[in-house]
Amino acid sequence: MKKLSIAAVSLLAIFASTSVMAANDHTGFYVGGSLGQLELKAKGSETGFGLGAYGGYNFNEWFGLEANLFVSGDLGDRYTDIGAGTFAFTPKFTYQIDDTYSVYGKVGIASMAVVTKDGFYGNEDFSGFGWAYGVGVNASVTENLNIRLGYDVVTGELDSEYYNGAQNIDTDISNFALGMHYQF
Repeated sequence: MKKLSIAAVSLLAIFASTSVMAANDHTGFYVGGSLGQLELKAKGSETGFGLGAYGGYNFNEWFGLEANLFVSGDLGDRYTDIGAGTFAFTPKFTYQIDDTYSVYGKVGIASMAVVTKDGFYGNEDFSGFGWAYGVGVNASVTENLNIRLGYDVVTGELDSEYYNGAQNIDTDISNFALGMHYQF
């Protein structure tokens, strides 16, 4: 987590010094990916490397819709493998600080899934729906290339795929990530 924070601050500083100060158009479609730290909180807490993909459409400078997918298969310990993922659809509200920098917030709905592979008891899959929210900062590196540092959380209840399995497990899946996207 500390390494990711240092890398993010370094990249923001580099891009801040080389940013194009021309009038950038922040409307239209965008698509990108992210790398980060994913944390699963259910009956305990597990953290691991997370990958994400996101895209959306900005209708104007302050409002857009975004879809966000993030996953990790790097959770668990040496006896249990745990994978987690979410897919969220959210309206996104943006405040343009200047032509280069903006901050955003979003809130919406999401689906989530957790897969466990235990060497002793076998496999079990959990799924559910919940609420998604997130905040972040965006920097326009060029007219079309943007980087962002964001924090997203999906919270809800998971149910086992099995009839007699665990039900209504309160779960939070969060992702702190550095992303890059292309604005069409």
